[in-house]
Amino acid sequence: MDVPLPPEIEEVVRSKVEAGDYPSVAALIEEALFLLVERDFVARQRELLERMPAAFGTPDEALAEGDGP
Repeated sequence: MDVPLPPEIEEVVRSKVEAGDYPSVAALIEEALFLLVERDFVARQRELLERMPAAFGTPDEALAEGDGP
């Protein structure tokens, strides 16, 4: 796959590989994509957690209804 990058991004990639931070451009891109997927996952988890009280009530409300331990 050939992906054109702006010169500034190419320089960052090149300098990271030359500094030994990554063994190859492919390794850098792989980690970047992993971090992107992880960030999206965390954002989705936060979104779901924010919706939970609306769907199930707050923990205090659930305990008041006898759903707690």
